[in-house]
Amino acid sequence: MARSRDDERLAGRLAAVGALGFVLVVPPLLAQFDRMDRVFGVPLLWAYLYLVWAIVIGLVAIVGARSK
Repeated sequence: MARSRDDERLAGRLAAVGALGFVLVVPPLLAQFDRMDRVFGVPLLWAYLYLVWAIVIGLVAIVGARSK
C-alpha cells in the first residue's frame, strides 16, 4: 500500500519531535540542570525533565491534531 504525502509529512514531523525530545535529555544538557536549586520546591533537574516531557507531549498533540 502506497503511503500518501500527508502520511510522510506526519511521520517526518513526529520524527522531528522525537529527535528534539532526545536532544533535550542527553546527559551533557541534563548536567546543566543538575544543581541544588529549586523551582517551587522541586529540584531543578526534575522540573526541567517534567517541562521537557510536557513540551514533547504537547507537540505530539499539536502534530496529531493537524493531521487528518
